[in-house]
Amino acid sequence: MKIFTNPQAKLKSKYGQYQIAVLGNVVAVSAEGIADTDAIARYGSDMMEVVSQFNGHRWAFLGFLHGSALLTKGGEIELQKSIEWRVSKGMVLGAIVTGETTIAAMVNAQFSRIYERAGVELGVFSNEDAAMAWLAEKGFRAS
Repeated sequence: MKIFTNPQAKLKSKYGQYQIAVLGNVVAVSAEGIADTDAIARYGSDMMEVVSQFNGHRWAFLGFLHGSALLTKGGEIELQKSIEWRVSKGMVLGAIVTGETTIAAMVNAQFSRIYERAGVELGVFSNEDAAMAWLAEKGFRAS
């Protein structure tokens, strides 16, 4: 994940289930494992802190999902709230890379449903380069 190895990236939170990096106008998250309500609430709190630096300006989300990377029912509800809050704070686009998930179709369905409910376009990709190229086409650069 190039964004996480870039020395310019600002890294936040290493709880084991996720890491957050900010570079340019992209917020990237690397996540793995099954996430329940508490895990997503902790993650949502970290995202609030990270997102505040954009001061309402447009930004995009880039997620790297690994392993099972599923949400429990409560986790999905909590993430839905977090996504809706992010939209109110300038998030206009999302991309996820599911190439390292063991159950990509389920992960894709879950995240597509969440983003659709929030009214945010979501691109789903099997590799980082394709996701980064798509974000760049939309005006978002991790640089």
